[in-house]
Amino acid sequence: MKMSVRFTALSIIALLVVISFNGVQSVGCFSESDSLQTGPYVDEIIFKIIENQDQRVLALQAGDIEMDSSFFDSVHYRTLDEDPNIDIYTAAGNGYGQLTINCAKYPLNISGFRRAFAFAYNKTASVNTLHSGIPAIEHDSLVPLPNGFCIEDQFDWHYYTPQPDIGNQILDDLNFTIDSETGYRLAPDGSSFNVTIEDVSCSCELSGKRSQIAVDALLSLSVNARARGGNFEEYITRLDNHDDYDMIFYTKYFYSNDVDWLGYEYWSEYSEVEGENPTNFANDTYDSWREQLLHGTTYEAVYEAAMEMQKILHYNVPRLVTYVNRYWQGYRIDQFTGHVEDLGRYISGPWTLRNIHKLDGTLGGTVPIAFGENPDSFNIFTANSAVSSAILDELWPSLYKLGPDLTPVPDIAESMVTETHSDNSAVPEGHIRFTFDIIRNATWSDGTPLTADDIAFTFTYQFESGYDGNPAVNDIMELLSAYAPNHYKVVIEYSTESYWHFSKFAFDYIIPVHIFNNSGGIGYEGWDTWNPVFDPTEPNVNCGPYTFSDYEEGDYYKIEKNPLFHYKGNPDDIANTTTTTNQTLTDLFWASVLTTTLVGGAGIIVLYYVVVIIPKRRKM
Repeated sequence: MKMSVRFTALSIIALLVVISFNGVQSVGCFSESDSLQTGPYVDEIIFKIIENQDQRVLALQAGDIEMDSSFFDSVHYRTLDEDPNIDIYTAAGNGYGQLTINCAKYPLNISGFRRAFAFAYNKTASVNTLHSGIPAIEHDSLVPLPNGFCIEDQFDWHYYTPQPDIGNQILDDLNFTIDSETGYRLAPDGSSFNVTIEDVSCSCELSGKRSQIAVDALLSLSVNARARGGNFEEYITRLDNHDDYDMIFYTKYFYSNDVDWLGYEYWSEYSEVEGENPTNFANDTYDSWREQLLHGTTYEAVYEAAMEMQKILHYNVPRLVTYVNRYWQGYRIDQFTGHVEDLGRYISGPWTLRNIHKLDGTLGGTVPIAFGENPDSFNIFTANSAVSSAILDELWPSLYKLGPDLTPVPDIAESMVTETHSDNSAVPEGHIRFTFDIIRNATWSDGTPLTADDIAFTFTYQFESGYDGNPAVNDIMELLSAYAPNHYKVVIEYSTESYWHFSKFAFDYIIPVHIFNNSGGIGYEGWDTWNPVFDPTEPNVNCGPYTFSDYEEGDYYKIEKNPLFHYKGNPDDIANTTTTTNQTLTDLFWASVLTTTLVGGAGIIVLYYVVVIIPKRRKM
């Protein structure tokens, strides 16, 4: 029978540890956390299920809902824009349309050819012609616009407007001569070539038009080109297998603010690995920044690497971004204010639900919000729908939350210190250690205090239940230990150094050890059968700004203000809250949270109660 490694928790009592704090990196709080970490101020949120968009728009106009969590089509824009009681939020998508270019195929493997094409491509036409009913914008960086690491405004030039004169000069300088008989360019070795632009075949005209813009750009460079429709799954398979293609159009989406993917998506050593680096891009200078990006331990180090890698990609064009979609959401302004723009969750996101309050500044009220579909589960380990996630975010705590600009905002954490061996000799070489002090007034909804023991247990639970299939283990495979020196301090240590370890655990929901323990609780094997809300006999103890109160499946789901919430608001707080509607947040970066400072002091002696994750053998 197959043998596997399983993790368990050992209690080591009265362990005496000496820690030196000379040179330690201390992580401060998000610069706006004082104004964000208040509320909620309303009594309840009711999520109404209205599947039809037209009906959601009518409900918004009638005041039956305060917000629509979904985006609306352009046909409704004028009607909503002319309503004095409704505002429209415009959000940039965390992704883009793009052309993937085969950097391994001659002569597309010549970076100057790809750059010439980028100069000739008409992104403005793509935005204005193809997206006339949707507010799209031009964009160049392969890091999406809402991401704090995006350096779009730092490029020395842009590929927004067609500049075929620059492109033709580049090709002339590279000895792409023009065949006098055909009128098309020849490759520098004298061979003829043509470029095929592939896009998915569909009933809409969009794919054909966007392919034609690429063809027109190449023709303006005297390059023989044609468009071809195809099957999405077929050409994605070709990309995964590094099979033959020239340029392929499809859309890329991103789901976090991390950019560690830059170390894999365009890494030379992955240019022939199945399922990796579909552009086949290989560049030694780009690769030279990879170690700093992936294993740097400070924001400054990884930002520098991400910046230089973006510049290299911008110059070499393994992919050409063709547009960034923007989206519209409608919300009422006649009863409530305090809406917060959120780059990831938009105007109906968690910070709006925390900050929204009556126009007169008093507490209370009910905020109905429309959802276009039902939640699929309230089990934090199995839920997949956006609706479930939106509700669960209001119920569960974590060390940090993603702020409205996608930077970390402390939740249970009060402070954080990161250490490597160079900071603290007690940390083994090659390891990184995160030490958190947590707030002392967090309470589970059944009245039990939330402590560091719950946090340490959370990651033990993820490991243990991972052997029974819990996917939560996937993000913490390099986690070495999680332990609680006391009730209000938790230490998380990884066996490798990387700034990016933080985001693998910091936003995970913390679970109560007294509910999930393996001795009478839900237990490790119960991770997927636990069915809170839908099964009223199942335990549903949490610690968020709201608690779940009622539902009618297919109709509505109600949450109420949690009277035990650790940041609960009062009327005096309302005057100090920050309403960020119609303000840009793109200038806020991770640096606002992950600021490196020095903590003085010769050292301290700490009496630890330690929970260490160590491997043991599972019975065969």
